[in-house]
Order: sequence, then C-alpha cells, then structure tokens
Amino acid sequence: MKHKKLVAWGMTIALAAGLLSGCGKSDDSGSSSNADSGTQSTTESTDANAGGNAAADDQAGGADTAEGTEKPYEGVELTFWMQSYGSDPSIQRAALDKVTADFKEKTGITVNYAINDWSSANQKLTLACTGGEAPDVGDVFFTKSFALMSSEDAGLMVINDVIEDMGGESTWLAAGKDEACVDGDWYGVPWRFDTRVLLYNTEDFEKAGITEAPKTWDELIEVAQKLTETDANGKITHAGLAWNSDMGRYDQAWFSMLAQCGGTMMNEDFTEFTFDSEEGKKSLQFLTDCINKYNICSNSLDASYSALTEFMGGNVSMIFGATGENKRDIINAAPQMDGKVASAPLPTATGTEKNAIAFSAPISIFKTTQNPEAAKEWVKYFCSEEVQLYMSQQLNVLNSNVKVMQDPYFTEDEWLKAFSETALNSQSGDMPLTTWSQLDAWPDGPIPNMCAKIVDGQDIDAAIAECLEKMEAIGY
Repeated sequence: MKHKKLVAWGMTIALAAGLLSGCGKSDDSGSSSNADSGTQSTTESTDANAGGNAAADDQAGGADTAEGTEKPYEGVELTFWMQSYGSDPSIQRAALDKVTADFKEKTGITVNYAINDWSSANQKLTLACTGGEAPDVGDVFFTKSFALMSSEDAGLMVINDVIEDMGGESTWLAAGKDEACVDGDWYGVPWRFDTRVLLYNTEDFEKAGITEAPKTWDELIEVAQKLTETDANGKITHAGLAWNSDMGRYDQAWFSMLAQCGGTMMNEDFTEFTFDSEEGKKSLQFLTDCINKYNICSNSLDASYSALTEFMGGNVSMIFGATGENKRDIINAAPQMDGKVASAPLPTATGTEKNAIAFSAPISIFKTTQNPEAAKEWVKYFCSEEVQLYMSQQLNVLNSNVKVMQDPYFTEDEWLKAFSETALNSQSGDMPLTTWSQLDAWPDGPIPNMCAKIVDGQDIDAAIAECLEKMEAIGY
C-alpha cells in the first residue's frame, strides 16, 4: 500500500553524499550583462575534443541574429540557479558567461546566474518551492519531492509544452525522464546525467595476462582473483577489486548489482519495495561475498577509505562504480597513471542484464517567475543539443539528451564511450518518492545501514526485514 504521509524533510536533510556527480564547494554568481562573449575556458577534455574556441562557439549556439532583428524579450532579466560542478569554479563561470552572453545576443534576455553550494542547495530549493526566495529557472534534483511540496503559487511549473517543442520524451534517456516526469507531467528538462562503470589499471591487466574487461560476475571474480595479492595471513596487500564505497557507503554499488541480476528496487508504480526477492538477496550476497568469501575486495566500512586514492596509489586494480570525473581526478592527482587507465561497462550477473543505475537532474521553471515565456526560451536554449554538448565538455559531466550522448565526443573517446554505452543500458537509481532522501540517507538511512550491516556479516534476511521495517516507519 502506498503511504500518503508527507514528511517535512526538506529543511533539515543534507544532500546524500555521492548521489550527484561533480559536487563543488562555493557559491558564486555572474551576469550576462557584463560577460565577455568570447570567454573560453580550457580543460584537458576540451582541448582534446572540443576543437578550441571556434568549435566551442559553434557548440554553444554562437550569436547569429542579424543586427536589427526583432527581439521580443529585449530588456527582460531572469535569474538562474545552478549547482557547482567540477573542482575549478572559474571553468563553470566562464562557460555560463559565454552561454548567457550568446543567449542575450540572440534574444535580448539577460540571464543573471548564481552558482550554489551543494550543502545549501537542498534548503534553498525547499524554500523556493514553499514560498521563499526563488529563481526564475533552477537546476533541480529530487524532482518528485519538490513537485509535491509545491503549491498553486510557488514551486515547480509543469512545462509539458517545452518538452513537446524539444521533440517529446524520446529526446532524453529513460533515467532522465524518470527524474523529470512526475505522474505524467514534466517539471523540467533533463540535462546532467550520472552513471557508473568499471575502472581498471591496464598495466596490471597486462602483467596478469588479462586481455579484456570482465563482462559477468563470474568473470569479475576470476579476474580479481588473478590480480589480488595477500600476505601469509591472508590479508590483502593488493586488491584486485574495490567497491566505489567511499566513506563506507555501499548502497549505490548495490543498486547497480540489483539491476545487474534483473532486480528492481520498487514495483512499476512505485507503491511497494521489491528488493526482498531472489534477485535482491542474490545481489546483496554478491556484495558481501567478494569481501568475505572470495577475499578479492577489502572491507571499506572505514569512513576514511577512498577507492580512488587506493587505485591511484597502485593498491587496487579495478574499481566497481567509477564516475565520469574519475579520469580527470586521476590525471590531476596521479599523472604517473596516464596511459594506464581504462573503463568498461560494469559486468552483470550473466552478461545480459542492465549494466548499472543512473541519476539525472532537470532544469526547471518556478511558478513565481514574472516572465514565464522568456524563462521557457532560456530553458530551451540552455537544454539544446549544442549548448548541452558544450556544457558537458566544459564541466566534464554526462548528459541526458540521447543525441548529445551519441556525439563522437562521448562515443569515440576511450574513457567516455563506456559511459555512453552504459547510459543506454541502465535503470533509474533515485526512486520518485517524497521521502527518498531519508530512506537512502547516509550513514543512518535504512538502505545504507542495511548494506553496511550485510558487508559486516549480518544475516541478509534479517537485515532486509529490519530495513523494510524502518522504511515503513518513515513512510513513502
């Protein structure tokens, strides 16, 4: 039975760690009114794939409005909130300066942006949806929660017409729709996308005589056993495998495992949790067996553990659940790893199931805007294929737009193509529930707590039962 209880969670719950890729640390703002339309930031990926300033100008939809052309929104100003992405805030500011300047040249609309810190984003969006200060347009997450807390006068606007203008729901990957569409209505246009892959050290593979990445769980175990080294007491000195479980968090790795053996978190109408199933138990057993039975993966319940740090230090050969930013992180922090890093879709139970879970986020319009039509023009421009490809390159993020993910930038890059393949073979990770941020809150939410207990040796059936009981008490 679906619970109708709505918990006033938004003001107090912190954004779950690791849920969204590219979390930054500082608030910032800018305005297209003083932006240099020629600004071009550079990163390793941009230099390699974007083709420099000329290509970036083209991708960002460079100004092509003839002088004197009528601009019906001349003089209109909009506010745009966006979360911070990447480790260098200047890159995001430069990209936004360029895009907002080009948009103003084409339409006459000034977009004043603010880059919000992730630590304050949840609270700011909650206030914006419940009558507090709100932007005209915002970068949103947990869309169903915000849509349901919206009122007649405040909160997220339904923009089904914008979706139709942009080509309909087939324009975006399935996980994008799952995040932006609530009960048949669209509350935003999907943009940023996050899914996970297998990261591995090619030098370690070559030394062990391994010629290709594993495609099934059995192959993953076999490969990891060849790569794992232990001391006389059986303690791992070099791990063949590591779950991407930083700070002792295993839930997101497990979500992918659940998909990889054909399981689901909930039923199709999101009224009942379904992981107390053969597939759910199989996936949880696999999670713990790689640590406690096969001894190929270290127990990383210690909050100080970082799989990526161990990988860069040469102590781990494979990471299960690497993110799109990890290659850049490695290049910046461990240049000695250059040429030794590769990625592949995550292996599945038999090689035929979904590879992973995926997260998405929409760009939404708020009901309090005084210029809804101008706001729609900005959303359509910012979420256009050209601008989204440009922003993806600049911010090193994946994208929800099907055609953007089919661009050679993603499909021909040795690192990114694994993400492109996985994006098409993944299922939504976030459940569209008002209390999802509580159910999956780290470290004490029912789901992360269940995974940690199972890794630490608790009986799987007992841990699932306890988890479901706690979820029932919270409501959904």
